[in-house]
Amino acid sequence: MAILVLFATKTGATAQCIKVLSEQLSDCTTCNLESDKPAIGEYDRIILGAGVRYGKIYKPIRDFIKKNHDELLSKDMGYFICNEKQKETAEIIEKNIPSDLREAAVCIESFGGYKAYKAPKEGTDQLQGIFVDKIIAFAEKFRH
Repeated sequence: MAILVLFATKTGATAQCIKVLSEQLSDCTTCNLESDKPAIGEYDRIILGAGVRYGKIYKPIRDFIKKNHDELLSKDMGYFICNEKQKETAEIIEKNIPSDLREAAVCIESFGGYKAYKAPKEGTDQLQGIFVDKIIAFAEKFRH
């Protein structure tokens, strides 16, 4: 069954997570909501990924959730965030993903992240601050 992985990124952490996630999910299509408008009706399984700034998920994902809320409830959904403050993960998820979507989700996770001014420089480890083990576990759970 095909999986649609939607994301929006500011500093690039979410894009790095998408690369790892797409390697784990053999039949997935990735789509950057900042440049693409996906036909979500064609998919039964969708993952939404977003970076976090000041406790809010990145605006293109917030807007997408608002616009497609009811349709997302009819899908097998997974949500992930990229936030460097792991102690705030539960609060961020609660504030940004409506309760009915959280309750219906297959899985929700934080994959770690980094502050905008600490984004890895070109030629260095792009996964610095990212929890690859959490991405792999998320993919495994979402597949089943």
